[in-house]
This record gives sequence, structure tokens and C-alpha cells, in this order.
Amino acid sequence: MKIIVINGQPRVGKDTFVELCDKHLLWCKNYSTVDFVKEIAVKCGWDGSKTPKNRAFLSDLKDLLAQWKDVPFKKIEERIRAFKKSIEGLGYDNDEVGVVFIHSREPEEIKRFVDKFNATSLLIRRESVESNEQSNHADSQVMDYEYDYIIENNGTKEELEQKAVEFLRALKLPKIAFYGKM
Repeated sequence: MKIIVINGQPRVGKDTFVELCDKHLLWCKNYSTVDFVKEIAVKCGWDGSKTPKNRAFLSDLKDLLAQWKDVPFKKIEERIRAFKKSIEGLGYDNDEVGVVFIHSREPEEIKRFVDKFNATSLLIRRESVESNEQSNHADSQVMDYEYDYIIENNGTKEELEQKAVEFLRALKLPKIAFYGKM
């Protein structure tokens, strides 16, 4: 199983990049360290909008949960274990197939995923949004890590898909991990 820690400023196309990768992979999951945080935020009245104030709230809530019992990191570990188990249940060796993208902002957390899972780090960039002011420390720390790969998303969706395919090829995944020819 290949673990990719993906990062980038808000609205650079991280989810779109993962969707384009998923289009070519048999088993792909897309998780974020704020998935569980968002579930809790909804119970507190968050309406799902991503205003600067709401982004700051989510960031602060994530910080509290991380300081309390390392909840965001542990939730990702649980999801990875469940995904591995589901692949094994289909009769495949999960080390050979499966790609997990983990959205993580904080440099220290990215390093933990890289160290624990031998993960690859990936930064998605888009010039048109990188100059935007950030509403929380996590979004403002995006550039504070030395990434294994950097994808520039300044063109069309078709160009981004080509970059996704090139990225997947660079990972040297076995052929069994892909739909069709790669």
C-alpha cells in the first residue's frame, strides 16, 4: 500500500488531483486529518461552509483534539487499517495494491505520517490562490515542509490529469494497482 500525504493552500485542486488519480487506480482512498473534526463540528452547529472564520474554528478544534488524545492522527490510522483489511478481504496483498491520500497541513504531522508509514509527501500549487491571506496557522504553514513531489496546477483539468498519471507512474506501483494500461 502506498501512502501519499497531500497538501496545498485552500482551493489549489487537491481533491481534484486525488479524483484524477483515483480514476486510474483500482483501490484508492482519500482521507483528511480533519474528517473526524468536521463530524464533531457539525454536531456543534457548523453548517459545512468554509469561510475564514469556520476554517479557523476547524483548525482550532483539530488542535484541541490532537493535544487531548492525538485523535486526528489516530483516526487516520484506523481508516488505513480498515482499508488494508478490506483489500485483504478481496484476496489481494495490500502491500501491492491500494493508494491512500492523506490531507494534512501541519509540517510536524506530515513528518509523522512520512515516518510511520514510509509515506510520500506531495504539494499541489496554484499561483492564482497562493497569495490569498490564510485564516489559520495550519493553512499558513503549507510551505513549511520539504515535499517529495510538487505539482503545479495552473492549467486545465486535462493537464492536471496528465500530471496525475505521471505522478502515479513515478510511484512505481505494480500493474495490478491500475485500471487498464498505465
